[in-house]
Amino acid sequence: MKKLVIAILAALLMLPSVSVLADDNTVLLFVREDSRDWKLMLEDEVLVLKNMLEAEGYKVDIATNDGADLSAEGVEVAVDHRIADVSMDDFGAIAIPCMAPSAGYELESKVISLIQAANAAGKPIAASRGSIDYLAEAGVLEDRRFAAASPVDVEEQPSFRDAIFTGTGTERDGIVSTTGVCPLAAKNRNLPDGTPDLARSLIESLKSRS
Repeated sequence: MKKLVIAILAALLMLPSVSVLADDNTVLLFVREDSRDWKLMLEDEVLVLKNMLEAEGYKVDIATNDGADLSAEGVEVAVDHRIADVSMDDFGAIAIPCMAPSAGYELESKVISLIQAANAAGKPIAASRGSIDYLAEAGVLEDRRFAAASPVDVEEQPSFRDAIFTGTGTERDGIVSTTGVCPLAAKNRNLPDGTPDLARSLIESLKSRS
């Protein structure tokens, strides 16, 4: 019996190495807990991204700063993690909805570090409108095309200096997907909401890694 076990172990060691990442089908969705229209952004941004990804077979884990479930006027969103507790090692992609935060919202350094880790590992990254600032601060827009609400004044925001603005629609450059129109901007400016296109772009990026 001992010889048989040794023979089996030896055979297993001779098999070609295959890298299988259990996290490849799990997307981290970071949701800011500040919004000028909480119900709209939960319903038409967070849940649209989540539902479209899940419809394609991806698992979506939602993280916030405090880890508490989200609720607004009957719209309920379960939260899986505190952002401080997560690592990109456990996820195949990261997405950051706009959430239309109040002016002067501070960018969390933990989220910036997660984006940097995703970029270094070649994992897809997606952001909408106001959250595109995270990508610029993380340095992942350097020499990349991106969409935004409007052209960026690089004197005021030098982190965008080497990024290439292409308009307000949805842009994908490599593993990075961006859109300049979130649900609140679509409502206020009578524009097509870019959220579904952002979800589709992220899904394309995920599939291209398989």
